[in-house]
Formats: sequence, structure tokens, C-alpha cells
Amino acid sequence: MSFIETRRNPDDPAAFKATFGRFATGVSIVTCHPEGEGPMGVTINSMTSVSLDPALALFCLDEGAKSLPHFLRAGHFALNILAEDQADLSNRFAGNHALGDDVPTETWDSGAPVLRSALSVADCVLLDTYGGGDHVILLGRVVRVGYREDAAPLLYYGGGYGKLAP
Repeated sequence: MSFIETRRNPDDPAAFKATFGRFATGVSIVTCHPEGEGPMGVTINSMTSVSLDPALALFCLDEGAKSLPHFLRAGHFALNILAEDQADLSNRFAGNHALGDDVPTETWDSGAPVLRSALSVADCVLLDTYGGGDHVILLGRVVRVGYREDAAPLLYYGGGYGKLAP
């Protein structure tokens, strides 16, 4: 067995994406509701838990993302991890960021909208932001969590959606 991209420069975006595209990730919609604006959500796969004590989580957004100022103004966010039957929601919020009435939500402790159909949710208050190359890292204190046990996660691998094998 040999590696395909052994001589590629890590600064080559195609090689970089192909390399990290081999890591299966969950898919989430991060949501917020800035004061005086409508609620919004953005599809992401760059999120992680950071600490148990205190409970911390983060996600990353492109520094040029139109949604970034909204998350910074809101001061909160909810990480809504999607179930395997929610690829349609993932696709929708990859482009359209407004949360319409057709997406059932409720508001938890931070003030961020939570997707009622999500597989699991971490409700967060924004603590800090950090530069990360062409992205901004948003760190939050988790103030409430919830999850369902009746579904599997939506996975993303190699540029497409996947499922856990039985």
C-alpha cells in the first residue's frame, strides 16, 4: 500500500482537502439569534468538545463568512448535531442561513435556537474567539446539553454523506 499524495505540498488546497476529507466527521448546524435580527443557522463539520470542566466546545467559521458577524453579535450558539436522515437540512443551511418557520426550534438557556429534530445539541454562551488562519475559532461555555438515542449520526466523508455500517 502506498500513499497517493506523498509529494504534494500541504499548501495545495486540493491536496489538503483530499487529505482531511479522509476523516469522517459528523455534520452539524450551528445556530444563533442575534438581538433585533432573525434566527439563523449554518452547516458545519468543524466543531469539537474542548473540556469537561468547565464544559467547553468550539466551532470554526471562515473569516469571510457572511454569518460570522451575526454569531459574534449574538454572543451565543447552539451546536445541533444532525441525524442520518437530515442531509436535506445540511444542504439547506450550507447556502440559506435564515431559520424559517418550517424548521421547528425552541430556545434554550443561552438564547440560541435549538433544532428540535437534532440528534444532539450543545447550547453555548460565546466565551472567546481566536484566529485560525483563514477561519475564526469560536469557543463557548456549554450551558445545556441534550440528545436522542433513536437515530444514528449524519456523516460526511470524501466530499459526500455516509452512514454507519450495521
